[in-house]
This record gives sequence, structure tokens and C-alpha cells, in this order.
Amino acid sequence: MTVRDLVSDLFAEHLDRLTAHPVRLQTLVALLEDLEIAEPTTRVAMAGLRREGLFTASRSGRETLYTPTDRLRAVRERRQERLDQRLLPWDGRWRMVIYTVPETDRATRERVRRTLGRHGFGMLAPATWISPQEAALDEVRAELATEPIARLDVLRATMADADMPSTDFELAHRCWDLEALAAGWRELTASFRGQLAAPCPSGAEALRAHLRSLRAFRAMVGSDPFLPPELKATDWPGQDACDTWTELSARLADPAREHVGARLAEDVGEVVAPRAQQDSPSLI
Repeated sequence: MTVRDLVSDLFAEHLDRLTAHPVRLQTLVALLEDLEIAEPTTRVAMAGLRREGLFTASRSGRETLYTPTDRLRAVRERRQERLDQRLLPWDGRWRMVIYTVPETDRATRERVRRTLGRHGFGMLAPATWISPQEAALDEVRAELATEPIARLDVLRATMADADMPSTDFELAHRCWDLEALAAGWRELTASFRGQLAAPCPSGAEALRAHLRSLRAFRAMVGSDPFLPPELKATDWPGQDACDTWTELSARLADPAREHVGARLAEDVGEVVAPRAQQDSPSLI
């Protein structure tokens, strides 16, 4: 978990739900110190986020205040849109990317592979990757458009004959390590259930538990290609993990947000109550 991730999650999960006003740098420093991040690191991270246009900075006397920009909110919304698109019903076709990179250009070849893997493609052969999702194909084509690739071929294919030795289900298990992924989901679910069985934390401990659990859940979401149900085992543990995370997030959010509100109150000298809005746990 990077400092940038923590700052983004602090705003998305707590600060944006408590205030519409700019937040003092010293408040962010205090909150990040609660998360075991040193003040110099926080200052450097906020300056970098401002330069990237994700936050604006203003002055109030000698104080620096930060406000998230529409660009940061658009990044969050786009992530959620990508997840929603991957949950759409499958049309039964595979999206296949075949790339050719000069043998001497190892760096480009590795970037291409990382890009394909990050967008949920599975490796059928060293230079042939597949995905059942059109949205994933669109993302890969857009990202690889700037790479100096000698050739990039994109195909849409279906299994030619139902009597062939391989089925779509078997093909999925060849291209993705679904057993390892399922084990990861089950391990995460067990961790969340352990937290639910323990006494509920408060103060800074609740904030740490909430954001760390969120990042753990998001990391699993990022590693899952979200294959359609017909390509996975009937007892796939992903939904159980999502349900357990929803329960844990609901439990941790209130004491965590109470602590963040107390930090804000140190600035304004009054109790800060949550703003009226729908409160649902983040999935990404």
C-alpha cells in the first residue's frame, strides 16, 4: 500500500463523507501518522499528487489546504466502471491478442505481458493471450497503442466444435491459475472472519484496520480476471469474500470515520458529523 493509495482512500472512504471543505495539510499529516507514515513522506506525496492534478492546494495564512479534483474522482469512477463492465454476461466469444516484438526488445515484451495480465488476460501461449471480455480488450488496445510493437493482431474466436477435446471451461483453467486464485479468496475470507470475531477496534486502530482490509480486498479484486460463471467452479469463493468484506467494512467504517472526524474537529473546533449520502463499501 503506497502513501498515494492511503491518501486516495482517506478521502474516498472518510474525508469526502465528512466535509466538503479543503483539508489542512497538518490534518492529513496527523491522519497519515496514525497510519504509521512519517510527516516528510506525507508532504512529498501530497506535493506529487498536486503536480499530477489530483489535488489543488490553497493557502489560509501559513496553512496549506488540499482539495481533491474532479480528475481524482473521475479515476475512481473509471475503476468502478471497468469492474462493472467485467461483470456483464459473456457472449461466448474469446478475445485473443497475438503480439510480435523484436527478440532484442525484452523490455517492451515484458511491458506488453504485464499490461495483458493487469487487464485480466490469460496466457494461452507465450505471445498469445486471451480474455472473454470485450472491455478488457479495449483497455489493452488503448494502452498498447503507444508501444513500439512490430505487430499486434486481435481476434475474436469461439471453440470450433463441442466435440473437441477442450472446452471453454478447460481452456480457462489452462490460461489462468484459478485454483491459486480461489485459495487466495478463501484465505482473505478467513482473515476477514477472524477480524469479525475479534472485538471491534476504535480510534486510529479502527482506521488502520479499515484501510488495510480495503487494500487487501482491492488487491484480490485486481488479481482476479472476473471470468464469467460458466468458466469457473460452481463453488467459486469470490462472492463469499465480497459478502464478508461488506460486513467487515460496515463494522469498521463507523469507528474509523469517528476518528477521522475527531481529527477534523481539532481544526474547526466543533464536532464533525458525516455528510448525508449513501454509504457503501468500496469494491476497488
